[in-house]
Amino acid sequence: MPPTPTVPAPLRPLVLLLAAGCLGPVGPQRRAAAPHAGSPDDQAAPGQSACAAATRAWPESPSLDRRIRAAMERGRLPAVGACVVKDGDIAWCGAYGRTAVDGGQPVTTDTPFLWASVSKLVTATAAVVADERGMLDLDQDVAEVWGLPIVHPDHPDTPIRTRQLLAHVGGIDDNDAAMDGYEDDNRPPALSLDALVPRYFVAGGADHSPRRNFTGAAPGRRFRYSNMGSALAGATVGAAVGQPFDAHVEAGLFDALGMDHSAWNLGRAPHDTLPLDTLAEPHSWRGGAWVANGHATYADYPNGGLRSSVHDMACFLAMAARGGTLYGTRILETDTLHAMMAPAYPAADRDQALGWAYTDLGDRQLWIGHDGAEDGVASELYLTQDGRLGFVLVASGDWRNEQAMLDIEDAVVAFGRRL
Repeated sequence: MPPTPTVPAPLRPLVLLLAAGCLGPVGPQRRAAAPHAGSPDDQAAPGQSACAAATRAWPESPSLDRRIRAAMERGRLPAVGACVVKDGDIAWCGAYGRTAVDGGQPVTTDTPFLWASVSKLVTATAAVVADERGMLDLDQDVAEVWGLPIVHPDHPDTPIRTRQLLAHVGGIDDNDAAMDGYEDDNRPPALSLDALVPRYFVAGGADHSPRRNFTGAAPGRRFRYSNMGSALAGATVGAAVGQPFDAHVEAGLFDALGMDHSAWNLGRAPHDTLPLDTLAEPHSWRGGAWVANGHATYADYPNGGLRSSVHDMACFLAMAARGGTLYGTRILETDTLHAMMAPAYPAADRDQALGWAYTDLGDRQLWIGHDGAEDGVASELYLTQDGRLGFVLVASGDWRNEQAMLDIEDAVVAFGRRL
């Protein structure tokens, strides 16, 4: 069960960047992301994937490499991956450390990591794609999609809509006691995503609790960061398109772009592309020793269960930087992506869009993206509002090693500006 960050990810200021001054003084804080980097005429070569076409020849980076390794040592981070997206292309990637502290393999830019809550950006994209293509109405009552009485117990006449779930205003709360039972180790989750929905959201379900599963506010009224709301959103996409959510996303997004090292599950046919021995294992430093956390999986996986390489996630970010199309592969129309990035319910939270959220990195403008936290995992994916510069960063290590993560982030962003 991916935990809700102590401070919600979109609101966490990256104070080191501001202190370092590499991004300049904070100016007007607009929230109007409209990424449009690169040329819309760029096309992949015949037989070439969009991800491959978007990948430049990466420059040597000895100074950056030294800074990252020094921060890893200070922060006790056993593995790190990072990429820079510049003008809509993957301009640089680097990988450091090993997949496990007890040996493992050297980490590469194709090594899948657990991305925790950055997964919500992929889930939101899948939902908006389904809406754009007429397979799902983001404003339809999810109860109608499911044919189940999914209602807020205190506000049964107010529909719960997928759009609200993506913006964390769906009235859904995280019942940690129930969610702990949705986790398995080193194998696919025993409970399916579809089976989870009536269990958690329908009165009489095994994990249904009017007090613990729902907020006091009616849907659409109040922001509450909600992992289970995101899980319901992903499940609703699957129900609407008539295909399991993981299979739908892997075919429609990962395969479409050429994200060949990304999947929601571990070794479950037919999507068995991520054997355990290829993954970076989450690790934590506790009591003066490493703790290996294993490879947890989650029945509520749309909220935080994505495993992907830094290169694949940079490919996803490059697609967004270019306005929804990457070298001839269209995922979203540009106007749709820009609308997705607009604050969805500004009266509830002015920084929260659909999946995407605005955050202050100490620049003249807010950036847009998400970060993630899990035991032994820290991750980030952010883009400037015009799409000209972005970065992805993931580590085996917790946000309790925040200073080391921010040191690496500072170095990567500064390097990207010089490319």
